[in-house]
Amino acid sequence: MKSLLSSINQYSNWIIVVVLIGVCLLYVTPSNKRHIEPSTDATFQAAVAQETRPVLVKFGATWCPPCVATDKALAEYESSGSADVKVVILDVDTNHALAGHYGVSSIPHSFLFLNGKVIDDRVGGMDVDGIRAWVKSNERQWKN
Repeated sequence: MKSLLSSINQYSNWIIVVVLIGVCLLYVTPSNKRHIEPSTDATFQAAVAQETRPVLVKFGATWCPPCVATDKALAEYESSGSADVKVVILDVDTNHALAGHYGVSSIPHSFLFLNGKVIDDRVGGMDVDGIRAWVKSNERQWKN
């Protein structure tokens, strides 16, 4: 017990630094962020189905590390100015009806919509290059 207390005392400054970094990350991470629209069951119709341009919808959760990483990539994609699509993020924990309607059983699960209809979907996390490539592979459907 005595050696445990001495170890804690020896590393107490590091423990404090790690805790402070964690608290800072809560306020600096993209959850306070961006132009990406969070959506709900109630606003989905206006945010997606009535949109005239393509819409990328990502279903995920705040507790899901691949979802959070994909959110960061989506924020980078959207802020790069090269995004031809509107980006919307839906939390499956608060949007059960929509997640069920689109058959979301694994997250993150992303969909591309055009004129309110699903034109493609992808399960799993994506980095910004993966997002760009996926969107580009579907461009022919709206560039005609």
